Amino acid sequence: MRSAFLKAGALTLAGGLLPLLFVEAVPQKFQAETRLQVEAAGESAVSEAVAALRSKASLDNLIRALNLGRNSEFSVDRPSAARVMSDIVSGEETTVAQAENRLRDRLSQAIAATYDRSTGQLVISVTASQPDMAARIANMVGDSLHDRIVVAGAGTSDPLVERLRQTLERAEAALSGFVGETGEQKLSQLRRAESESRQLVAEITDAETQLADLKQKAAQASAMKLEDVLNKPLPDSLEFTGLDYQRQRHVEAKLAVDQLSGNLGPRHPQLLAAQGALEAARADIQTALKQLATSLRQQESAAAKHLAQLRTKQAGKPDDEQIAGSAARLAALETAADEARRNYLEALHRSEAETRVSAAKVEVLAPAAAENAQTLGPSLAEISGGGALIGFCLGVAFAFFTRRKPLQVDMVDEAESGLLDEADHADGQRWPETVPEAPNAFWEDDDPVHHEPAYHELQSPLRPRYPAPANDSPLADHIREMLMANRRPVPESDLPPLVAAVMFGRLADAPSYTTPRFSEEDIRKAEELEELRREMAELRERVQLYSARRSVARR
Repeated sequence: MRSAFLKAGALTLAGGLLPLLFVEAVPQKFQAETRLQVEAAGESAVSEAVAALRSKASLDNLIRALNLGRNSEFSVDRPSAARVMSDIVSGEETTVAQAENRLRDRLSQAIAATYDRSTGQLVISVTASQPDMAARIANMVGDSLHDRIVVAGAGTSDPLVERLRQTLERAEAALSGFVGETGEQKLSQLRRAESESRQLVAEITDAETQLADLKQKAAQASAMKLEDVLNKPLPDSLEFTGLDYQRQRHVEAKLAVDQLSGNLGPRHPQLLAAQGALEAARADIQTALKQLATSLRQQESAAAKHLAQLRTKQAGKPDDEQIAGSAARLAALETAADEARRNYLEALHRSEAETRVSAAKVEVLAPAAAENAQTLGPSLAEISGGGALIGFCLGVAFAFFTRRKPLQVDMVDEAESGLLDEADHADGQRWPETVPEAPNAFWEDDDPVHHEPAYHELQSPLRPRYPAPANDSPLADHIREMLMANRRPVPESDLPPLVAAVMFGRLADAPSYTTPRFSEEDIRKAEELEELRREMAELRERVQLYSARRSVARR
């Protein structure tokens, strides 16, 4: 019974632990949900939007947007050699159209939409083998339903709006597909390369514009004379270069000279001082013109040098055609998606203004997230418990089928009892209790205490047949006790003639306390007794060997 419990417990423990080692191999499904709050829209509009979601065009846009056509759980497996041979043998062939239809069917079955009219909530649930994929599909389906419900609630059936909406869906699907196919790391690299290239182009454009402006200013400053500054208005580009201040000084000095020349003589100190100030203003204007021209030329040279450095940087930048092409394609797809969205919204607003119908309001209450996805199927504890239950059943069955059958046990016990009875019978016939031991046969006294092995048992009540279990005492002692317990008196035993004559002759004689003298016949009889002892020892060894085999078989 103890071995049965051990077997059942070991298999139960193994059954509970084995599923933990292969838990990753167990297929799991995750369900992500997106909740939308729909207002000012009838149930028919929601039903129409949900039905349109399962159309071929919508499913194709969703497949292209998330790149579900390849290496996804919804896509059809690529044809292998075994599949091709199976198609050849069965006569069936999976065409491209059939594969696309199966892909749409799988995707349509994975999407479920439930609308509660009382609360106005629309629950979109998506089932997939990966939580992030389920969340992405649920969010994209929610965005698509948002636009469809708004259009259906607005009551517009303008074909232009519908075409623009389809164009927007295709543009967004193409952009999402390119983003999903490119990968986050490569996409960030493309955006970084595009940003750097755009920034470099903008810097080159600014440098070219600045250089052209400086060239124009330098040309104007070089062409201007003193009379141009005094008699003509200053150009806008040179308005804040200091010439205006110098010209104002010249005007003030000229007014002072004109006023003093009418009242004072030509050599009057004040008039001479005013004329000197006028000449100084004219000289400052000429100096300012020269300094302005020189400064503009220096700025022009610096701008040209900076532009040359930018162009050298642009030319020396490693040109990766693949990255450049991918960046250009990404920019084109983003531009197309923005333009399509802008055109669609403008057409939708115009249609709403014309129909004057309040559009349905759709709000996203809870977007789908990968960490909030629910796990479908059995949990880890349930799988482990099921494995433990299976292990327990197997352990009980194994213990039941490997137990010792009662028939076999009875047969072994009967065989052992028969063998022991035969040994006892042979011992009773060939070896009486009163025969002395071989070493003491020639010199011990004829004392019944020494010649009768069971003398002490005759003085006390007999013990039970089996006083103790067989496994608690040596086999030889156990056999000896069994033989002694089943002994028979000497008169009732069938002894050989010589042994009987010796035994009865010795018992008839009175005990002698002197050393007996044996004849040759007595010696011969003693040798026969010794031979009988050897045969008895062989019989005991056989019984011991058989009992040992039986105990091993029981284990």
